Amino acid sequence: MAISMRKPLSTGETQPWTAKEVLQGKPLGHPSHPMLVHFPVAFYIGTLGLDILSKVGGFPAAPLATTWLLIGAFAATSLAVLTGLVDRSTVRAGSQTRGHINRHMLLQFVTAGLFVLNFVIRWPDRHLAEAKLLWLILDVIGVGTLVVGQYLGGRLVYGLGFRVGESAED
Repeated sequence: MAISMRKPLSTGETQPWTAKEVLQGKPLGHPSHPMLVHFPVAFYIGTLGLDILSKVGGFPAAPLATTWLLIGAFAATSLAVLTGLVDRSTVRAGSQTRGHINRHMLLQFVTAGLFVLNFVIRWPDRHLAEAKLLWLILDVIGVGTLVVGQYLGGRLVYGLGFRVGESAED
């Protein structure tokens, strides 16, 4: 399917997509949030993997690589958060779907906060050859909250049908 920069109207005319529609992925023909979440998920899990590798695998560049990976994770998280908040704005307050979204969002914000804290703590020592134990502890807790939050996101899509066919409101 080609990406159309203009949306067709019932009159046969076209008009530009609104910013909200672009963020929702309407020109793509599918929601953008589920597509974007894979990047921060991979980067946060990669952070844990690289920190473990620095401890057990003798990979002295891993802590520095992890620090830069976190910067990429924060950029990707920003896009995922933006598109997620736009999706959330379309759901009626007080609905079952909105409650699930709020729980998913809370856990993902906790995850991001843990990794921001991790980043701030590791920044002065980013050139060490081995990850510190505190970094690993924050990684494990962060990945744990990430996995639970992603499970809830999956329940939104696969259990409630949120943004699948644009029909789920309750």
